[in-house]
Amino acid sequence: MTIKIGVCGSSGKMGKTIIERISLGNYLVSGKFNSSNQIEDLAIFCQNSEVIIDFSNSEILENLLYYATINKNKLVIGTTGLTEKQLSCIREASKEIAILYSANMSLGANLIASLAVTAANSLGNGFDIEILEAHHRKKKDSPSGTAIMLGQTIAAAKNQQFDKCVVYNRYPNSLRQTNEIGITSIRGGQVYGEHEIFFLGDNEVITIKHQALNREIFADGAIKAAQWLSTKNNGLYSMKDVLK
Repeated sequence: MTIKIGVCGSSGKMGKTIIERISLGNYLVSGKFNSSNQIEDLAIFCQNSEVIIDFSNSEILENLLYYATINKNKLVIGTTGLTEKQLSCIREASKEIAILYSANMSLGANLIASLAVTAANSLGNGFDIEILEAHHRKKKDSPSGTAIMLGQTIAAAKNQQFDKCVVYNRYPNSLRQTNEIGITSIRGGQVYGEHEIFFLGDNEVITIKHQALNREIFADGAIKAAQWLSTKNNGLYSMKDVLK
């Protein structure tokens, strides 16, 4: 059965790539919404779609959740840089519709999160943990949502509170504390996305790395998520659920 997919953020680089990749499978682009449209156009956009893939901007999110809830759409949200209030809105809306939210739609990036949990559990507290992430010069948010997701995942595995153990870009300058998780960001060039996790011990260093070579991997992951979500009940899901 052909799945009708609406693309929110259709004029952006990711939106265009998703539309191109949708055309290669058993899917139909049922609607497009971008910054040139009026908010009122969201109602028609949602009415025509079964699943909506959102790679727009955070300003649109709450209106999208409103109309998607009314029309009982299923939502795949890949927009990053969301506030805690917006994340709360997602959690609330997921009580009425199926939503999959992920800061990174790449299957590989989500796989290294699982590998990092295994490493954290196996290595214990004898290793310092640092995350290095690099993206293109035009990326607006820093650190990346993926780096935060990796840090949160590792902290949970170690029974730590992420907000209390994370240090960004080694600021403020101070001696490294026990059980800190450091996140360092690099911005420049046309880098699609690189994330590397370092487990640094006294006698050895273990690294887990993912490198995105193009935008297609994020588009393909989002489409796979849309197909997976199309059969799911109300609730909040992530790419980890798709990988199971």
